[in-house]
Amino acid sequence: MTTSRDEHAGAATGLLLERAGAATSPDQAAALYRELLAASPEHVEARLRLARLLVGGEQLEDAVKTLSVGLRLMPEQIELLLLRAVLLGRLRRHGDAESDLRGILRLQASHGPAHFELGQLFWRKGLASEAAAHFTKSLEYQPENGRVFYYLAEALNLMGDLPGANAVLDRALEATPRDGKVYHLRGRVLDRLGRPDEAREMYQRSRELQDL
Repeated sequence: MTTSRDEHAGAATGLLLERAGAATSPDQAAALYRELLAASPEHVEARLRLARLLVGGEQLEDAVKTLSVGLRLMPEQIELLLLRAVLLGRLRRHGDAESDLRGILRLQASHGPAHFELGQLFWRKGLASEAAAHFTKSLEYQPENGRVFYYLAEALNLMGDLPGANAVLDRALEATPRDGKVYHLRGRVLDRLGRPDEAREMYQRSRELQDL
């Protein structure tokens, strides 16, 4: 029984992916991922790994280009779209980032990370209400994500909904009880609620965690 060409190609691709993962330097790994992608340009995992390597080297534009090549071949590949949107946001190309995120939500309306990243985009623009709406939506699909609770509380605090922010911070502290910035935010909210003694306790706890 002969082995098919596809099986040979799959084995070669798997070997390259394994070698790249075990590479001793980022440059060596990147070269192997590029070799793999030259033979199998629709290999999503290799493209994601190469893009993340480039991000680690602060080569954000090159990472975006790598993802864009893949998206020309696979325009509805959600993982590629999400990572590109995050990077476009870091590059302050907010319109392009929003386009990618809305593209994800057209494909999968229940995608919690896409709602979170949209919330982040609106937060950076100072649009707290729009940010809060997307953070709230994100929590419908990833209800244990402490990072989302934190940013939702930030947005509610900015909007002046102090009781709402304080309630959300209960959930944030349950999810991330050793995150100093959550305690610091609670201190700010309690200060604004006219509860300075409790606020001081939160600031103290924040400092203790940051000193660990």
